[in-house]
Amino acid sequence: MPQVLFDTHAAARKLEKAGHTAQQAEAVVEVVSEATEFGARMQHDLERIKYVVENHMATKDDLAEHRAATQNDIAELRMATKEDIAELRMSTKEDIAELRTEIRTEFAKIPQMVREGVRQETPVVQLRSAMAAGSLTFSLGGFAVMVFTNERLAAMALEHGSVIGLMMIMAGSAVMMFLALAGRSG
Repeated sequence: MPQVLFDTHAAARKLEKAGHTAQQAEAVVEVVSEATEFGARMQHDLERIKYVVENHMATKDDLAEHRAATQNDIAELRMATKEDIAELRMSTKEDIAELRTEIRTEFAKIPQMVREGVRQETPVVQLRSAMAAGSLTFSLGGFAVMVFTNERLAAMALEHGSVIGLMMIMAGSAVMMFLALAGRSG
């Protein structure tokens, strides 16, 4: 708060020269001093109020202007949102169409990929089959040579031929199942 300079001593001496007693002069100076301070406080408070009113308080015109600007902003946002939604719908439809095309293209490639895989794996499967058939042929040929060249084994083969044949069929089936399982896992 601003201070008002008031020389109370000089004022009291002037009042005494004008014919007041010392007590009267002091009382008048005290009253004038308080009134001067009160006036200075009032002046300061009025300046603060004026500053607040001018710089911080909105008028009816300010509020109306703000309301109009806010309504314009809301209308612009609504239009932008509608346009954004329409644009998003279009881009989503385009994305879906593009994705469909890519999926169809990939599906069209599947038969060719399967053919290529089969073409690459066929020699391996044929080699396994040939090796299995060759092993079985050599095993049966070796067994036949062994049985027919040895009289004792030939007699035993004639005596127990049905059991030996059944065991050979079971062994062949087991080998085939082993090869089938090995082919699936490999």
